[in-house]
Amino acid sequence: MSRSSESFAQRLAHARVYVELGEYPRAELEITELLERDPDSEEALTLLGKLKHMRGELSLAIACWAQLHARDAQDTMAQLRAILHLATDPERGAGEFVLIGRLQMARKPAVNLELEEAFLELLQRRHEEARARCERLALKHHASDREVFKLAKLASAWIAELSGDAELACRTLETLGHERGFESDPDRVLFLARLYERLGTPGKLEAAAHICELMWRHTGRLSLLGRLASLYRRLGQTQRTQAFEQRFLAAFRARMHRPSFADVIAVAGRRYLPLGRLRALRLPDTQIPVDATRRERAVARALTGVLAVARDLLERGGELLDRKYLADLDVFEGDLERATTIYMDVLQSDPGDVDIAGWLLDRYDETGASDLAAFFRRIEVADPARAALEQWIRAAPHDPVPWRRLAVLGGVPSSPPSIHELVAPSMGLVRAAASYHFIGKSKGLVHEIRAGRELSPGGQGGTLPPGSIHGHLGPDVSRAVQSTFYAVREYARARFPHLTADLFEYAYSYEIAKQDEPSYGLSTGLPTAIAFLSVFLQRPVPTDIALAGALVADGVDTLTLRPVADAEHKVKGAYNCNLRAIVLPLVNRSELRAGAQVPVPIQDEIVRYAADFDEAVRLVFGADAFRSTPLETSADASAASTDGASLPGATGDERTGGLHALQFRS
Repeated sequence: MSRSSESFAQRLAHARVYVELGEYPRAELEITELLERDPDSEEALTLLGKLKHMRGELSLAIACWAQLHARDAQDTMAQLRAILHLATDPERGAGEFVLIGRLQMARKPAVNLELEEAFLELLQRRHEEARARCERLALKHHASDREVFKLAKLASAWIAELSGDAELACRTLETLGHERGFESDPDRVLFLARLYERLGTPGKLEAAAHICELMWRHTGRLSLLGRLASLYRRLGQTQRTQAFEQRFLAAFRARMHRPSFADVIAVAGRRYLPLGRLRALRLPDTQIPVDATRRERAVARALTGVLAVARDLLERGGELLDRKYLADLDVFEGDLERATTIYMDVLQSDPGDVDIAGWLLDRYDETGASDLAAFFRRIEVADPARAALEQWIRAAPHDPVPWRRLAVLGGVPSSPPSIHELVAPSMGLVRAAASYHFIGKSKGLVHEIRAGRELSPGGQGGTLPPGSIHGHLGPDVSRAVQSTFYAVREYARARFPHLTADLFEYAYSYEIAKQDEPSYGLSTGLPTAIAFLSVFLQRPVPTDIALAGALVADGVDTLTLRPVADAEHKVKGAYNCNLRAIVLPLVNRSELRAGAQVPVPIQDEIVRYAADFDEAVRLVFGADAFRSTPLETSADASAASTDGASLPGATGDERTGGLHALQFRS
């Protein structure tokens, strides 16, 4: 099937699967073309944001999220959170103007100034005065501006809630419901449902569930599914709990653009996707849809190991795509000669297939077979293969695979980048889970922290000078980084004396790239500690895990983990980034379990809890972290990543993004 004949939904599905496979250049090409067709497509824009997030291009990811956030600007509670944020931020919120860009100011609406004053009184513990100011504002605009009236009444209820009086907040919202036009106002009833959940009596929980179910049927909001599952669980209604948990899980995965088994086989039924790559995906189920086509059923059987049935279904077709998959089956079964013959045949019919050409080039590099040498000397084969590899290089210049294959083909430039440098593990590079704060809304993301070292003159090593800490960090965070460095240094010397004999021969550095917004939080403590330990021990950290956790030094070599804020957002950010795991302090577990933002099966899939720093070290470096040497660890990791027979598109090389500028708060 050609691209021109595929629907928007089909091409979006292709892009999702390409993202899942790590085929970022192909995915970006699809998404860009889709956005050219429909610039307002929310699904395409969220997928582009996910792709940029996964590639480490966080400034561009945040730009996508900001565009989506702007479309949701009518959320009244988001407006109130924004006003409270400005009231508590002296740098951004002072005066009558607000900074909305690097060099752009805007005058705040008068109502915002009045509500800021109310929130300032709240922060000064003058709760009654704060509510009274909101009530006066509501009375002033009762007849003239119903939106301002509603905003002031919601602010009054929120101040009551923040002051610890949820009953008063409920009465305020229930009274607002008696006003004409506000009986079923979404902002009012959803706020009221949240308060009912907080009060927690059976009657209030029933009322909250009734509101949430009505609003879910009306709006389809994902967050309401999680709340409904939680509410019915608290009410002891097992059947309804399970129903909404299943809906929430499916909707959550879809929102995060994680394809299902049915999605993958549907895409593979239209375009060639190497079966070896598809086998490596973590898919939630293997149920074959009843309306699956012949080829989709064949792909499904191949992925579930029923190769004889898959072969029979593919042989019934005999089309070019069927023959490609038949060659994949030959690779699975170890018949590489037959696979080579079929791949050569199909490449002549489809010379631009970079996956097939790549497999054959790898095969020639391994065997030096004369028939493959003659095959690639043919201009009608070599030129399209070279063009496809060069296009790959332009899209992903730091990926060593196309450079190596181009060299085998004989068309490598005179000064290619060092493949050794591209694939060598990077010590001290750690992925940290954080949350970015838009005005009025939080978003989970994953960024990179990097620790480094260089030889130091005698007697000056073993330190982290203040000038070697780079990034837009708040003063407390900078001090915490230094404290963490010295605590982890002593920890490493005590626990790994055989690996840290040269520790004082080096001076160390630390980098966390920022742009506009400094980091004030301390949840980077755990990833920072792991980054320093990676450098001290010269052990690379896996690139498919993220960490978050506050760190406290209880003794010379004893490090304790403390909980992090926004844990649910951090888990969502790690899942959005398609990571294998996120490590959090054990004390965050009860909060995550009680929350309604991340389905429990997703938590079980990717969240790993550490009770202390020793356990975090084992989760990152392996169960034998305190016994094995760096050489053994690297060898074990290499062996674990080797996947039997190699198929087209399966390279085994890790891809890591660079360190990019971002704004976030940990």
